[in-house]
Amino acid sequence: MLSSQKKQETLKFLIFTMGNLNLAMGIDSVIRIIPLPTIHRSGNKLLGITTYEDQEVLVIDLYKRIYGQESSIDNGFLVIFAGIRSLYGITIASLPNVQDVPVNNLQPVPLEYRARDTLGIASHMMQVPLKKSEELQMVFLLDAELLLKMAEP
Repeated sequence: MLSSQKKQETLKFLIFTMGNLNLAMGIDSVIRIIPLPTIHRSGNKLLGITTYEDQEVLVIDLYKRIYGQESSIDNGFLVIFAGIRSLYGITIASLPNVQDVPVNNLQPVPLEYRARDTLGIASHMMQVPLKKSEELQMVFLLDAELLLKMAEP
């Protein structure tokens, strides 16, 4: 029997919690998630560096960018993703979820909000159930280009 309903187009996202926010990034750019390695950093900067399989990984302190203070993650994870010229990483406190989200759930974050808030690094927002039978939660999709600009000198 053929279904008369058209299959809903979805995109796959890596969804994780940071502070009191639910954040997401496209799964296509993620290389690997590893236990948090030692991250070397000089001073009070947004960037640190570590290695993964003999490659340098620039680690962006996303928590500090959003909340203005360093996170206290001791046993978290490093999400490694591909940039144009090198690998980048962000630290997270717990393992993320991978979830398919219908494309029509994505809405752009208003430009006025993006210009005035540290969460302006989010390009879109979406409401998704993070656990089965749970109410919908707001998730902010990180803008990959703005993330990479944070790593530029």
